[in-house]
Formats: sequence, structure tokens, C-alpha cells
Amino acid sequence: MKKIIQIILVMCLSAQIYSQNCIVDNLLLQGTYKGGCKNGKANGNGKATGTDFYEGNFVMGFPHGQGTYRWQNGNIYTGWFVNGLKDGEGKLVYKSSGGKDSIITGLWKKDLYAGPVEKIYRLIFKSKLVTDIETEFKNDSANKITFFITNTSGGAKLVDGDELPRLKVDEVVALKGSYGRLYLNDNHVKKTESLIEEVGFPFRMRALIGTEEVEMEFLQPGSYIINLRIND
Repeated sequence: MKKIIQIILVMCLSAQIYSQNCIVDNLLLQGTYKGGCKNGKANGNGKATGTDFYEGNFVMGFPHGQGTYRWQNGNIYTGWFVNGLKDGEGKLVYKSSGGKDSIITGLWKKDLYAGPVEKIYRLIFKSKLVTDIETEFKNDSANKITFFITNTSGGAKLVDGDELPRLKVDEVVALKGSYGRLYLNDNHVKKTESLIEEVGFPFRMRALIGTEEVEMEFLQPGSYIINLRIND
């Protein structure tokens, strides 16, 4: 039992030393850090507490990706960061000591407020049997569009034991912009995954899915995930 306790203490001490030796490059966040580390710098999900506080994703010592930053004066920003700067969609709350807090939401560019969020994608047309479309956006450098397609009959068993085919994106017609290739990943049980890679934005396209089609436009570079349901 004593040996087990000693092992646990050594592991805890090692973790503490590892955490302390993991550098956060923002001076206002230097103090204590817990989270991922790579090449001696904060990398991955983590928490840093110094004069200010940050919880979220780090890349090579800086807040990068999605996270929440709280300043010493109580102001809080929740949103996207690039190399330690507010960049992308986010919300900044200015704390008031005697009145109502002020809130600014919108897009940020290199730590400066750029204005309200504009529609960065839009559905232009969908055919009759396309019933549900949900779109998510991630502000990164992947520049790809992923379709997850669920169709009501896909995968259903026939009398002879065969399965009805699941629908996929058969063709993409670029009406504006460009793309590198269309790739099918058919590893999902109930839906197919079709990826449009190396997209040049702004991008307007018509996706052909069996006898159905969807036309959409995407204005901002990044990654888009589209969950699409077809009642066939």
C-alpha cells in the first residue's frame, strides 16, 4: 500500500513539473497551466491562469481555436482565436460595476472588432425530397465541405438479404469558385460522408445526390459540415 501511495505521489509531482515547464507565451496568462503540451509549449486543450485567465485550445503557446478569455477587470471574450488574437466569430462582455453589462457580438480580425456576423453561407435551392439541412462552420484553414447524408431507405434489408443503396454526393458542379476533388468515405453505418476538398472561396455549387439536388453558396474560407436528410 505504501509503495502504491509513493507511485501516486511521484506521478502527481511529475504532472505538476510537466505542467509548470509547459510555456504559455502570453505574459498575462503566465502562472499556472494545466493541459496539453508539445515541444515545451501549451498545445491542445488547456487552462492558463496568470493576471488573466484562458480556457480553450492552444497552439504552440498561444490561444488558438475556440476558447474563453477573462481579463483581470472581469471582461470576458468567448469565441475564436488565431495566434493569441481574437479572430473569427465571438462575443465580448464588458463588465459594469454599477449597471448593465455591455455585450458586443460579431466578427473579429486580428484582435479588432470587424462588425456584425454576416451570413457566411446560404441555401439557394433544394429539391422536394430533401427535407432537413443543418450546416455548421469552423473557422480553420482546411477549406473543405463535408456532407453527411441520411436517406430513409438506405441500408434497408430486402427479401433476398441485399440492402438498398445509401445516397451520396454523386457530382459537384462549381458555379463560382473551385475545388480539388470529391471524395467518398463510406464507413458510416447509417449515413454516407462525402468530402469536397481544396475549396476555393467564395464557392457556389450544385450537389447532385441521386435524383435530388442542393444548391448552396459559401463565402468564408474554413470547414463546413452539412447534415442532410432525404426522404426517398
